[in-house]
Amino acid sequence: MKKITNRKLNEINNLKPIDKIRKVIELLRDPINGCPWDLKQNYESLAPYSIEEAYELVNAIERKNINEIRNELGDLLLQVILISQVASDEGDFTFDDVAEEISKKIIRRHPQIFDSTYLNNDLPHESWERIKNLEMSEQNLKKLNTLNKIEKNIPSILRSLKIQKKAASLNFDWENHYKVIEKVDEELDELKLAIKSKKEDSITEELGDVFFTLINLSRHLNLDPDQVIRKANEKFIERFNEMENLVEDKNIKWHDLKESEKKILWTKAKNNTKRGNDAE
Repeated sequence: MKKITNRKLNEINNLKPIDKIRKVIELLRDPINGCPWDLKQNYESLAPYSIEEAYELVNAIERKNINEIRNELGDLLLQVILISQVASDEGDFTFDDVAEEISKKIIRRHPQIFDSTYLNNDLPHESWERIKNLEMSEQNLKKLNTLNKIEKNIPSILRSLKIQKKAASLNFDWENHYKVIEKVDEELDELKLAIKSKKEDSITEELGDVFFTLINLSRHLNLDPDQVIRKANEKFIERFNEMENLVEDKNIKWHDLKESEKKILWTKAKNNTKRGNDAE
């Protein structure tokens, strides 16, 4: 490993921002003078970081922290450029290829904006899905059923949403969220029966149906289920922390509390942390 000269560093700092970060990553991946950690990375080793950085970006957005949004976007961009550099080193593709491909795709799938000859009276999300399907090769279309085309190596909640949206695009969907709520009640009844049967396979299946239907309900309510769950997690943590604070103030031990006392503490913690629009 050899340090770069001050002159070289000054040249890097004078580059445009996107060229600067690309040059930095290129130097870190230099076979002779690069960073040992960066040099040993490959597609597989970097994949988890991309997911982690995406979640951290979402968290920053939810908290409306502008500085963190900027920083987390940078961390996500780092993953894109680093993986692209790995690809370039392997002779697979370059960052320019990635940028060019996504630009062409966006233009192609927004004919209402970029195609002056486009006359179809449809909505952007409708044309996007239709053009996407047309772009798939005939070979793949013959091989796979509609829902089998949806990626399997993505988070389960996201995959459920994609499955449901695809089915809805083929007019297989509930009329409104009231109908979905009825289905939630139906699935809960089936889960109760499965629990009574004490058959693990049935319980697993019926609980899965409840989760799947609740995700469908969130879709009909135009809510992101992942964000809904994250907010529920934070609310529970906040209330539980308040319970612990109350216990500490009373100078008593948690494990000495009776169930009735825990319920009273929970109610008090809920009231102490309740926001204006909080439901029970």
